[in-house]
Amino acid sequence: MKSKILLLVAIFVTTIGYSQRNPNQTYLTSFVYEAKDGMTEKFESAAAKKTKMFNSTEGNIIWTYRVMTGPSEGQYVRFLINQSSEDYGQDKSKEYAYWEKNVSPYANTVSGAQHWSLRSPLSVGEDSPAAPKYLERSTAIMRPGQESHVYRFLYRQGVIMEKAYEGSAVRRVFTLESGGNTQTVAVFRAFNDFPHWSDQSNQSWEEMYNEEFGWQQLQIDSEAFDNSIREWGTNTVLLQRVDNMIP
Repeated sequence: MKSKILLLVAIFVTTIGYSQRNPNQTYLTSFVYEAKDGMTEKFESAAAKKTKMFNSTEGNIIWTYRVMTGPSEGQYVRFLINQSSEDYGQDKSKEYAYWEKNVSPYANTVSGAQHWSLRSPLSVGEDSPAAPKYLERSTAIMRPGQESHVYRFLYRQGVIMEKAYEGSAVRRVFTLESGGNTQTVAVFRAFNDFPHWSDQSNQSWEEMYNEEFGWQQLQIDSEAFDNSIREWGTNTVLLQRVDNMIP
């Protein structure tokens, strides 16, 4: 699931700029909706039909999740996954027209399309052909000039995750390219059952971290991370897969 973890649908595509981006980079597009009052079933049915018609082939696959916690509970997040720069230049006018005519009457748009770039060195775990049942998504706004502290802590966390969970952990990290504050970093942890992953280590997280990176390094790195993001901190929500909207 390395490059395939996620999800969300672009109702429109920004071709200018994206065609000039790194051709070897993996991108993700996200879009957020909410069903209109009393139209949840109609929205899910219409969106599921559109997804099966247009979004079941490589390069245009969409996964849909429902927000389960926080003030956005009940909203739908559509992920257009595993995108390359070339995919953003495809003509999708028929797809967008179908959505506007057949799906949008049942839904309100919460936010416009957001384009994300995968930070591959921070990935943990292998790709899976299927959408995970749950995603735990944490977002934060990095302070300009202090991004390296955030990336270092996330990288080192990943090293310990792989050691502690022995291959059962899956994590992807994205940064926002367009559609909002480009200092935004999003961390997705994927799993299919609770509890999240099985910890196979007899050591505490702090013990493993400091053994790997140095005395009191967890405290040092976590404080540097905290000081490198905006004061409102990290926002974490739980997302659950909407099975009938998965192609």
